[in-house]
Amino acid sequence: MNQEILGQLARNTGLLPKETAATILAGTTPPLKTIVMELLIASMDAHAVVLGDPQSSWNEKRLARMTLAAAFLSAMAGGRRRGGKAVRSSNCHTPGR
Repeated sequence: MNQEILGQLARNTGLLPKETAATILAGTTPPLKTIVMELLIASMDAHAVVLGDPQSSWNEKRLARMTLAAAFLSAMAGGRRRGGKAVRSSNCHTPGR
């Protein structure tokens, strides 16, 4: 995984717990599963806070929902990689094959 991207994530976003951010900044990359799960939890937390706030606008609620969907899609995409190769689903049908 790109250390520059992880460094920016750890340094500037506030999305990762302090322990994970410190580990990344120390040069040790935690497992991808850990990073994805923590990002997913952060997006779920943000989504819940925005939806629970009666002063949130419809646009803020839509953005929170889109962010949550993007986090889940990223988690699903990250979970489908094994050994550096994408794993093809057996129920994926491609026309012409």
